[in-house]
Amino acid sequence: MARRTVLVCDNCGANIEDNKGATLRLTFSDARRGAKQADLCDNCAGKLPGQAVARRGRRPKAAAA
Repeated sequence: MARRTVLVCDNCGANIEDNKGATLRLTFSDARRGAKQADLCDNCAGKLPGQAVARRGRRPKAAAA
């Protein structure tokens, strides 16, 4: 018997398909409060405030020139 994990959006309750959605993790500056995590569908994740953050690491040679 196979098992399957079904993800549900914590904001709207919709099912999240494979390779879709996002995970939002809040880390408080006060370490005693810990962290919170939420699974979001693409629609809910796109509506959240904030800015896109650049990826870490070196740029590829083609983009550096």
